Amino acid sequence: MAVKQNKVLDQFSDLLPWAENLKDTAQDLWLKPISDGKWSLREILTHIMYWDRNSLEMMVPNMSEGAALFFADIEKHNQEAAGLAQSYHSLDTLIDDLVITRRQLFVLLKEKYNNTEKFTIDNRNYTYKKFVQLFIHHDEHHRRQIEGFLEQEKV
Repeated sequence: MAVKQNKVLDQFSDLLPWAENLKDTAQDLWLKPISDGKWSLREILTHIMYWDRNSLEMMVPNMSEGAALFFADIEKHNQEAAGLAQSYHSLDTLIDDLVITRRQLFVLLKEKYNNTEKFTIDNRNYTYKKFVQLFIHHDEHHRRQIEGFLEQEKV
């Protein structure tokens, strides 16, 4: 059990060095939308951090056997994150905040992680592993977007 736990949580923490490396991104790129009608790096990174903050404050502390939890309203939550992004005037500050939030969430998950406990989120069955894997998938989606954008901008 512990090996699987560590593997899943280690995969969740893989975002940290990747995000730190984004500090080398040219300042003119972090405010540019990744494509027409899409968010900028600033908005995407704030979005990831804002979901981590929600998990840290609202979800993980309440995960226990039989708990009935609910995700935040996705559209509203994402709009709030996009609004918060506007307060960041430095890529380094945003990345520092994202890293701090992810580390805090990682520590809490490590303390509470128990894959035998089952609970529901939005009336769907979850375990800690399934919850963490959902956010690993979310991270990977946004990492691919950002990496594709940065690669395209090199041309």
